[in-house]
Amino acid sequence: MKHAVIAAAVLVFALLCASCASSGGHAPVATDSADSELERSLELGGEILASFRDGDYPRLLRNIPGPMKSVMTEADFRTSRGNMESLGDIRGYEYAFELDTPAVRNLIWRVGFEREDSEGEPVAQDMLFRLVTGTVDGEVKVLSCGFL
Repeated sequence: MKHAVIAAAVLVFALLCASCASSGGHAPVATDSADSELERSLELGGEILASFRDGDYPRLLRNIPGPMKSVMTEADFRTSRGNMESLGDIRGYEYAFELDTPAVRNLIWRVGFEREDSEGEPVAQDMLFRLVTGTVDGEVKVLSCGFL
């Protein structure tokens, strides 16, 4: 029964994300109150992706825990965004699925990029983004994240 509820929530969320991805907004929060850990993880993923899309380092800092803040300095953030320039601008993202893993959540997003080729024609490209979260001291925290 729990899997059916989660599947239904993910389906609703995926449908909501379709409009989010086309508008370039951050991912909406799942509506299933029975799974607040998933809801919070989805919210964190949307916020982190939005921070990369918008170049908003303070927004990233608000969504990652203390130890990760020292690893991802503003210079590192700018370098990461610079490395993504060859892919183009983030045009949208949508939550895709969760991998079955013990003790942590491994959530995957499809992120759409767009750039112009040498002739000015649009080139679209998708990448996967993985967010790993876990509950630490009763609070959902980001353990790692990155593009695959």
